[in-house]
Amino acid sequence: MSSGTKFVDRFYTLLESGDVEGVAGLYAADGEVIRYDGVADTPDEIAAYFTDYLGRHPGFALRSVDQLREVDEVVMWDALIDTDNGILQTVHVVVFADDGSIHRHIPGIRGYWGQ
Repeated sequence: MSSGTKFVDRFYTLLESGDVEGVAGLYAADGEVIRYDGVADTPDEIAAYFTDYLGRHPGFALRSVDQLREVDEVVMWDALIDTDNGILQTVHVVVFADDGSIHRHIPGIRGYWGQ
């Protein structure tokens, strides 16, 4: 199993269990979640982002990782997520710091089939 696959497995294990503090702990001290609506760049802001994300998508459960690509310190993947309200097609790009923590994370939703 590649390091990128191991990371993605850990990421979704934490999200599915609702452990937003654990997810925030994957980020470097200067780690960032970069979105169109802003940047979460402190541990509290990152935890708040994931708390809100899980609140908007109750019943969050990974269905499948459809594509995964690793190049040096970058991992990008597409995944299908089951939620109580429908299916999300997500995309993520993660750039790791030298110590293996997340330096930058760009999440997105490609599609949504639900209510």
